[in-house]
Amino acid sequence: MIWKKEISGGFELERLSIIAFVLLIISFFESSYLFMFISSIIFVLCRLSVYYLNHVADALVLENEKETIRLSVGDESSLILKFSQLNRIPIYNAILRIKLEPIVEGVGIPTIILNENLYIQIPISIKGKGRIHIPLKLKGVTRGVTKIKSIEITIQNFFGVGSVYLTHYHFYQKELVIFPIPIQVPQTEKLIATKSHGHYTSPSSIYEQVLSPIGTRDYVYTDPFQRIHWKATAKTQSLKTKVFERTSDYSWTFIINLREPNTPNFHIGVVENIEEIASNVAFLAETASKKGIEYELFINLHTVTGPSIYHLPKGGGAHQLAKVLDILARINRYSYTQPINKLLYYVDKQQAKSPIVIFCGPIGDEGKRSFAQMQKNGQKVYFLHADNQFPAIVPY
Repeated sequence: MIWKKEISGGFELERLSIIAFVLLIISFFESSYLFMFISSIIFVLCRLSVYYLNHVADALVLENEKETIRLSVGDESSLILKFSQLNRIPIYNAILRIKLEPIVEGVGIPTIILNENLYIQIPISIKGKGRIHIPLKLKGVTRGVTKIKSIEITIQNFFGVGSVYLTHYHFYQKELVIFPIPIQVPQTEKLIATKSHGHYTSPSSIYEQVLSPIGTRDYVYTDPFQRIHWKATAKTQSLKTKVFERTSDYSWTFIINLREPNTPNFHIGVVENIEEIASNVAFLAETASKKGIEYELFINLHTVTGPSIYHLPKGGGAHQLAKVLDILARINRYSYTQPINKLLYYVDKQQAKSPIVIFCGPIGDEGKRSFAQMQKNGQKVYFLHADNQFPAIVPY
């Protein structure tokens, strides 16, 4: 059973059928054939009504396939509900009611917003042993994620009096993800270096350009045998080891702090300008993807199944952009965030040491210390002033 069922009018029908049965017995002994006929009709209709209300939803199935529908603000898409009536009892003139987050609006279907929820109400009918697809055409209104919060069906009695009210028990797995609108950030070209592809010198990197040594030094016993520079060894009559330039791939690192300063450790809620942050970061990620620049993303957003800090590893192209837009859409005002010190500690341990670091959100003293260390390591740190009208990106 996937439906919680409430029957209205069942008691009245039972009582009316008893009265009709009594009248039928009386008319039988009184030999009143007209009265007997009327009583029989009422009794049969009452019993059929009771049976209909009790069993009409026994085999009503709502397909619950997992699906994520992604669209941008202003785009339209269809959320399709699939119902099957597996027994022979038809459903006519039923009312389907659906509750969603008000980040979408109906297109060509009646919707109302009440108590911060969007309600859709449409009539449906299903034949016995029948199947229907109900396409709900929806338009993205604002950034966010919504699942169907509730599905309710009111089925009127096929024979007249009474109705049955159904509430879907199970969690509905389809969801709608509305991406943020990218808002242009001026002077983005300052982030795009002349050498925006390939390798970039980084003294703190763990990677070395082994094909082009830049010098030699005295050999120590921990050096690999293949790194010995034999020509320099022969010339100086002492073992010398090749020294290679430390490099990193040219890339960007986004760091987003969603927490206001001086908040308790256990905190639900994000910064007030989250919409502006999402839109500006979406534009920068889109720009990097178009320019072929790889990037990674850190957010002090506590995920349910993953680590306490969200980290999107370095990548590029449309696939990476889709992941960024997806996580930006999923941040809401009731998200659980971590302190900035935990965010920056995680960044220090996990970041790819990109030459460009873009920070967004409140900085605090922890941020100042961390960014100073990044600059010592040869990274350029920029601060994103997120805004819908006058965004700016400035060197830290």
